Amino acid sequence: MIKNGIIFILGLVCLFLFELRIPTRTVTKTKIDTVFTVKTFTKHTKGDRIPFKVLDTIFTNTKSYDTTYIIKDYNQAKEYLDSIRQDSNLFVITDTISQNRIIGRSFQAKIQEKTITITNNIESKNKAALYLGIRSDITRDLGKVNHNISLSFKTRQRGLFSVGYGMSGYSVGYSLKL
Repeated sequence: MIKNGIIFILGLVCLFLFELRIPTRTVTKTKIDTVFTVKTFTKHTKGDRIPFKVLDTIFTNTKSYDTTYIIKDYNQAKEYLDSIRQDSNLFVITDTISQNRIIGRSFQAKIQEKTITITNNIESKNKAALYLGIRSDITRDLGKVNHNISLSFKTRQRGLFSVGYGMSGYSVGYSLKL
């Protein structure tokens, strides 16, 4: 009886040592999330603070224009708009000109910033587990029922080792997951 118990314990020790050689594998799930943030910046400057330089003077034939047309054109306030688009960003410069002078200038920037968040979830694979169970066997002539107690060891991979003791003696088994 002691010899059978020692064999049983040695079998269990061999199973545990066999399982310790198999390295554990981890599963990494990466989630990437991009968030866009829009920032708007506006600045307005009066025309008397803007420096200027005369580049050229254009002389035109003024006989074809009426004096009222020239005075009306001179006194009109005109708005000139210039925009620059760089990637997803927008820059707008607006100039207001009247009587050959800049009355006002405004600058507006609409900047989109990207925030990229990378999340790594690391999960380890299922580890080995130990199960204790009871099994009953019925003989072919249906006259005898054998009861066994078993100890099962689930491996990290796909196997299940089973060692049992009952009325019919010792039993050893190995099963694979389908």
